[in-house]
Amino acid sequence: MLNKRFAVFVLTHGRAKTISTIDALLRQGYTGDYYVVIDNEDNDEQLYREKFGDHIIQFNKKEYADKLDSGDLDTDRRIGVLARNFIQDEAKRLGYKYHLQLDDDIISFLLRCERDGSLRAITTKNIDKAFDALLEYMDECDFTSLSLGSGQYCLGGVSSNNWKKGMIPKTMTTFFMRADKIRYFKFRMNDDITTSCLNNMVGDMYYTIMQFQQRNRYTQSESGGMTEIYRDNGTYRKSFYTVMAIPSASKISVEGVKNLRIHHNINFDNVVPRIISDKYRKKKEVHDERIS
Repeated sequence: MLNKRFAVFVLTHGRAKTISTIDALLRQGYTGDYYVVIDNEDNDEQLYREKFGDHIIQFNKKEYADKLDSGDLDTDRRIGVLARNFIQDEAKRLGYKYHLQLDDDIISFLLRCERDGSLRAITTKNIDKAFDALLEYMDECDFTSLSLGSGQYCLGGVSSNNWKKGMIPKTMTTFFMRADKIRYFKFRMNDDITTSCLNNMVGDMYYTIMQFQQRNRYTQSESGGMTEIYRDNGTYRKSFYTVMAIPSASKISVEGVKNLRIHHNINFDNVVPRIISDKYRKKKEVHDERIS
């Protein structure tokens, strides 16, 4: 990494035996600082320490739960938002200007490009250069947070709307963030998309880039992480936090073709501020008040 004021933080819980993100980073050439973030309620603590040694950082889960605007009165702490907020404080305390938050189930990082009319995926062999370029881009455009895309955003290949746009105004799962713009995540579930929308509405730029993506294992395919709380509560409750936060721009809907599931639907025209062209400015009428 050319940028020495940058580190990767991987948040995890109960997956010491299956965490894959660190292997993916190192296999693809990452040479910068990295940390594995665990909480003080994790039964896998000793396994994590044996595997990652000095790269382990641990935080007090209840301390951050007491600070959280959870959007409800529930006391269940099986949630990732607490680690996300801790990481922002810890990255600043350690002196980093930028950091990247990653989930523990990433298996590869991909460059996406058009070739012969198709959308191709190329596994990057020098992830340092990709990260350095994204950090430079963040500074140039004053992004508060920047996320990597995922394959689902580009269904339809080169004809998909997201690929044509190049970027979309939301962030999920992965977060490049900066210490001079700490924005704590809110709400128990769906904290990533909800927080990005709330901050986009007030002018902070939270965007996902399509040309660089991560590939994860299937969501809820294994224990640990937030799998249990999602299974216990279902996707309706998860989606409804976003509706509570931004009722003017979101609603409960369904997605899928055959196996439908409840999900949020967000109207980003009601989320992202727009700059109106001067050609629509109304000309002021000048009244001559002189007495003739």
